[in-house]
Amino acid sequence: MFNNLRVNETLIILCIEGAIMMLGMGLASPILPLYARDFGLNITMVGFIVTIFAAARAVMDIPSGRISDVFGRRPTLIAGPVLLSAGSFGCGLATDFWQLLLCRAVQGAGSGLFNTASMVMLADISTTSNRGSNMSIAQGCLWVGFGLGPFIGGFIGQYFGMRSIFYVYGVLSLLSAIWAYLRLPETRPSTDPDAVVPNKINGHVTETVKQLKALLVDVNFMLICLVSLVVFMMSNGSRNQIFPLLASERLHISAAEIGIALSIIAGINVIFMFISGRLSDNVGRKPLILLGCIFLSVSLVMIAFSYNYSFLVLSCVIMGIGTSMVGAIPAAYLADILTSENRSTGLSIFRALSDVGLMVGPVLLGWLADIAGYNFPLYAAAAVIALAATAFQAFAHEHPFFHNK
Repeated sequence: MFNNLRVNETLIILCIEGAIMMLGMGLASPILPLYARDFGLNITMVGFIVTIFAAARAVMDIPSGRISDVFGRRPTLIAGPVLLSAGSFGCGLATDFWQLLLCRAVQGAGSGLFNTASMVMLADISTTSNRGSNMSIAQGCLWVGFGLGPFIGGFIGQYFGMRSIFYVYGVLSLLSAIWAYLRLPETRPSTDPDAVVPNKINGHVTETVKQLKALLVDVNFMLICLVSLVVFMMSNGSRNQIFPLLASERLHISAAEIGIALSIIAGINVIFMFISGRLSDNVGRKPLILLGCIFLSVSLVMIAFSYNYSFLVLSCVIMGIGTSMVGAIPAAYLADILTSENRSTGLSIFRALSDVGLMVGPVLLGWLADIAGYNFPLYAAAAVIALAATAFQAFAHEHPFFHNK
């Protein structure tokens, strides 16, 4: 009974901390490309401002898993928001492209520490029978924060200036770190210093390489990483890079209206995420992942056909349904097939590859938009997501737990 209460409290704390951080991230999403444009950059260079966040996060993802093993989940989940806060204040104070780029990198490093350790902690407190629900609840809370962020951020940017967004983001990230310090427990399986220190000094690199080699020849692991890589690259790149610019330059809508549209994606995501998470615990992860990719592909094609605000909003609804299925469920699938020994390494690699997609997507799609207009990168993104989903559906295997239900 008391263990269940502790698990539920940990889940609640992670949800609150994540929601606070994602609220800050959502604040910046509708104005970041426009803010970067003020530095005199073309669309491709704007993509670098968007993507450097993911690059730094990807670099930090793999060591984050081991950092949480050696020093504990709790210290890692405190340090991440502190770094994110420092980078946010730096973005608000930046006076040129290089300063903004550096501060975005600091933000990404902090986000990498938090996101990977948070996912590992969720895996610590979950089982196969409730993992989809737990991860969907956590992911849903992230989207609540992210969904409120664009709506609030659009108005703050419009009426108080774009730099003010980053100051608010910095304060929220710092509050998140304080919350973790005051309330978050430790969930690392082994807290015996004699067991940790020798591993850190003598066997850390050897064990990591051994686990990495085993994971790279695991078809199920590689396919779910491929799906996540493609979804992050194509859908997030489209939403965070192409979507705001298309809405502003083709439809001539304001930053506040862009924020409302992005908030609709997040709101629909939250509504359906809890349902899809519970459904995945009952029928398996694969059907939901495939269906989510189909919805995402359809939504990207609809964005390309958007020449009025109403149709753009409808495409946001479809995208929200799709992202509700491919947000937390791939991570739940991965946690199902990992063991306690390779969980941190596997989830770290998964996060890193996802963030590589987030890093490459804005630059790639921005480059395609520079040379071929806004429609072509959206069509290409839809096709690539559909192909990755087809490969996963054809060759990946579901956890045996679902075969026996």
